Amino acid sequence: MKKIIIVESEPTQINLYRRIFEKTGFDVELASSKEQMLEELREIRNGDSEKPDLVVMDFMLDDGHGIEVLKAIKKHFLTRDVPVFAVTNYQNPDLDRQIRQLGITPEKYLIKAHYTPDELIDIVSHYLGKKDRVGTTLS
Repeated sequence: MKKIIIVESEPTQINLYRRIFEKTGFDVELASSKEQMLEELREIRNGDSEKPDLVVMDFMLDDGHGIEVLKAIKKHFLTRDVPVFAVTNYQNPDLDRQIRQLGITPEKYLIKAHYTPDELIDIVSHYLGKKDRVGTTLS
């Protein structure tokens, strides 16, 4: 089972993502803040938690900016190969430039408002090579 960590501070959004990813057969861990995700990364590095197959994260978190989380993932030798999908409505050309200069570009940068949850599941499933997606329609 593929493990995904979802980093999202909006409770409605995090619960929606958790439900659809679990329904599709992913092992889901949640981090609702920058500090919670940084703690999860410490546990991974200490061998107390399994490395995820993918991190799906918003850049706008209640306790800080997701770029700090992205930096922590991509700059450490144990987690730098973990793919990160930034799923956010935060768009800033200066931030994009800064991310590229730091060499911490996420594998995908998706504007949240442009994708339905089902489309996000399809993108993640395809990326991780998960072929047998069960229906996740939430209607």
